[in-house]
Amino acid sequence: MFDQIEDPSGSGAGLQRIYRDRLRLAVRAEEAGFWGYHKSEHHMIPLDVAPNLGVFFGALSQLTSRIRLCSLVHLLPFHHPLQLAEEVAMVDQLSGGRFELGFGKGVSAPEHLLWGLSPDEAEARLDESLAIVLAALQAKDGFSYEGRFWSFNDVPVLTRPLQTPYPPLWRPGTIATAATLGVSTMAGGPIGRVAASVAEYKQRYEPGIGGGHAPTVGGIRKIDVAKTDAEADARVRAAWGPYTEHLTRLFRRYEMTPPGDPTLGGDVELALQLEVVVAGSPARIRDHVDQFREQAGTDYFVGAFAWGDLTADEVARSFDLFVDSVGGLLP
Repeated sequence: MFDQIEDPSGSGAGLQRIYRDRLRLAVRAEEAGFWGYHKSEHHMIPLDVAPNLGVFFGALSQLTSRIRLCSLVHLLPFHHPLQLAEEVAMVDQLSGGRFELGFGKGVSAPEHLLWGLSPDEAEARLDESLAIVLAALQAKDGFSYEGRFWSFNDVPVLTRPLQTPYPPLWRPGTIATAATLGVSTMAGGPIGRVAASVAEYKQRYEPGIGGGHAPTVGGIRKIDVAKTDAEADARVRAAWGPYTEHLTRLFRRYEMTPPGDPTLGGDVELALQLEVVVAGSPARIRDHVDQFREQAGTDYFVGAFAWGDLTADEVARSFDLFVDSVGGLLP
């Protein structure tokens, strides 16, 4: 499961209820046999009203016992690297070694600007922060680091992760980058494109910084399941507009366009055509997942069930129909 903890209303109201509902949804995912729960990080937009991953995963770790807790991703330029290393270690310990660390620079220039960060420095900050976080996580006693943005001298390390040398790593976005780093990633789009991404990953794979953990390649799409195809199609078409507004709000404020716009310019018909979102009755969804399993070549299938203005009740019904109809198709 992938979740951004989007606010259906777009207003920031009712956060306690939103957090409660999403924790319950993640618990239901574990009960249904899901392998992992992935959570994004965004700031100051209704696309993500739970931007502190450590807090949310810490709470979820106490309500679950098996499902993997995966950040997708921590935006490294937005964090002090020492504080983030301690957060990662804590969540890994709290979860009994179920945490997986996704890392990225953050593709939203407006979020960087509002935090007083330069988007032009994002890639360099990512690389430096990642080096520091990994050094801190695997330090035996302490470590030192001298860089462009951060310098540390003989920092003692007492908070260490349960998994060694550190939790498994994820780098979505660019298949080639994830492959050469030897870390897990996600692939999206039509099944054929996902299969091509998997093939490219296998061709380019190197051990890199994987830490000895076997990498995972997941295939992702938004999902809505209803009793009939017509009902699901209509609801998806209605929900795509709010999803587009939530994701692009800050970009429009700064008169920018999201890079690789996930909303496809608000074109829901194109999103359906490219299988960015899949909607339908249990039978239609089962056929899609069966085809995906046979042709995509990924290690597992990732569904995003809560998005746009879908209510908690609608998400729960869609999720239950998904589990009832296709759960037996997936390992």
